[in-house]
Amino acid sequence: MENVKHELQIYERVPDFNTKHRPDFNPRRYVSIQERVNSDPDFEIYYINKLIDDGWYKLDNIQSILSDEMKGRHFKYRLNGTGLSDAKKGTFRSGGMIIGKNKTDEKYLMYKAYNGCMFPLQLSDVFEIYIKNPNVKLEGSKKEVIIKNTVYFKSPEGVTDFPVYLKSRMTGENIVIHYAKSNYHRNRFVSSKKYEYASRTGDWGFEY
Repeated sequence: MENVKHELQIYERVPDFNTKHRPDFNPRRYVSIQERVNSDPDFEIYYINKLIDDGWYKLDNIQSILSDEMKGRHFKYRLNGTGLSDAKKGTFRSGGMIIGKNKTDEKYLMYKAYNGCMFPLQLSDVFEIYIKNPNVKLEGSKKEVIIKNTVYFKSPEGVTDFPVYLKSRMTGENIVIHYAKSNYHRNRFVSSKKYEYASRTGDWGFEY
């Protein structure tokens, strides 16, 4: 395995403690999406179908992930079972935001995971890559190109008596996305075009 750089694969990744989470986030009880996908076949089917519904697609050519136009995009992937982690073929990983190619070795993709860790990913360990087209939304059986992209909100801070909610497309639960200073400010927030779009389409997320 001469093409494997052991030092890039086995050192400890330390989460960025400045990463903001939802106010109700509890790391002791949190079960990650990738853990559920890899342990629950029914949830895996549901989740992959949801990705497709949200405009995600599988790259035909894995190497295309290294192109400059992919920088800043979010991706997910499956491993092919040949890496040092001993993960089985098809193991799903949540991925994160693409930073770009490793400057010293273009066989590696650099990305920032959702916990703030920076990861080098050796493409020879990858089986499949999924990426989202920010300009495409699937409506039933028809593909519709839209002008609006996914909207993002800052993680809510400073709990008040005037929370603003949006429904999660994943769980159907109402999630606090903002704490307003007053009822007046809450009404202004929910009257914004950004909130209206997120509420109508469900195409929203938190900034990382």
